[in-house]
Amino acid sequence: MLKVKHVAIGVGLILMLSACNDEKVIKEKNMESGIEAEILTLEKLIKERKYEDLLVEMETLDVSESEIDKVRAVGTKFVDQLIQEKNVQFLGSKYNRMRIVLNREDWNKVVKIIEEEKKLKLDEMEQAVRTKDFLKVQELYENTKVLEDNEEFLAMYNYALYLQTDQNSYKASGALALAVNPKYFGRMRDEIVAGITNTSYANPSSFGPITLNDWGWIEHEYRSNLYTMERRAEEKKVMNEKIENARGMNPTLGMTYDEVLASLWGAPYDINRTVTEYGSYEQWVYGNGQYLYFEDGILTSFQD
Repeated sequence: MLKVKHVAIGVGLILMLSACNDEKVIKEKNMESGIEAEILTLEKLIKERKYEDLLVEMETLDVSESEIDKVRAVGTKFVDQLIQEKNVQFLGSKYNRMRIVLNREDWNKVVKIIEEEKKLKLDEMEQAVRTKDFLKVQELYENTKVLEDNEEFLAMYNYALYLQTDQNSYKASGALALAVNPKYFGRMRDEIVAGITNTSYANPSSFGPITLNDWGWIEHEYRSNLYTMERRAEEKKVMNEKIENARGMNPTLGMTYDEVLASLWGAPYDINRTVTEYGSYEQWVYGNGQYLYFEDGILTSFQD
C-alpha cells in the first residue's frame, strides 16, 4: 500500500507540473499574439501617417524584454519614413519624446537630420538678413520651429528688426541691446555690436550712444525687471484664483481681506483697527455675534 501511495503522489505531481507548463505555454502564446496585434496596429499607423497616435502607442506599450526588438524594428521604420518624407517639423517638435522609444542607432539618425536642418535654416536666415530680404526673414521666423529657442537664430532675427527701423537712434540701438545677450558670440556678432554701439546719433541733448558696458547693464536691468514683472503677474494670478475659490464659501483661517470680501460673509458692518509696533490688527464686525480677526491682513481667528 505504501508503494502504491508513493506512485499516486508521483503521478499527481507530474500532472500538476504538466498543467503548470501548459498554462505557462498558453500565457506565452497569448502574450505573443498580443504583441503581434500591437505590432500590426503600429505598422498600420505608420502606413496611415498618423504619427502622433503612433508615438502615443509606442510610449504606452508594455512589452517584455524578449519582445522589445520587434517594437524597436517598428521604430526604425517610423524614423526612416519621417526622414524619407523630410518631415523635420515632426522630428523637431517631438524630439525629446522620440528619444525614449527609439534605439540608439535610430536616435542618432534623428539627431543628425535635426542638426543638418538647423544649420540649413541658420544659413538661410543669415543670407536673408545680409541681403535684407525681410519677407524671407519673417517667414523663417514663423515657420522654423526647430530653431524657435536657438540663440543665433533669434539674434539674427532681432538684428533684422533693427535694420527695418530708424537705425540712427537710441531707441533702435536700445531695443537691439535688450534683445541680444551681451555674451553672444554667434553669427553676425560684429554687425549686431555695431548696431548697438552706433554713434551716429550722438549729441549732447540725447541719450547714448550705448557702450559695451552699457549693453551689459541694460540687459541685466531688463532681465531683473522682467523677472519681477513675471513674478508679480504669477502672484496676482494665484491671488485671483483664491478669490474665485472663496466665492460661495464661509471664511476660513489664512484668508486675505479680498478673499473674505468675496466669501459668503462679504463686507462687514464695521471695522475696528489697532496698529502697534508689532503689526496691525483688525476686528471685522458683522452683527449677531459674528466677528473676524486679522493680523497684518491675514484672517487668524473668528467668532460666530
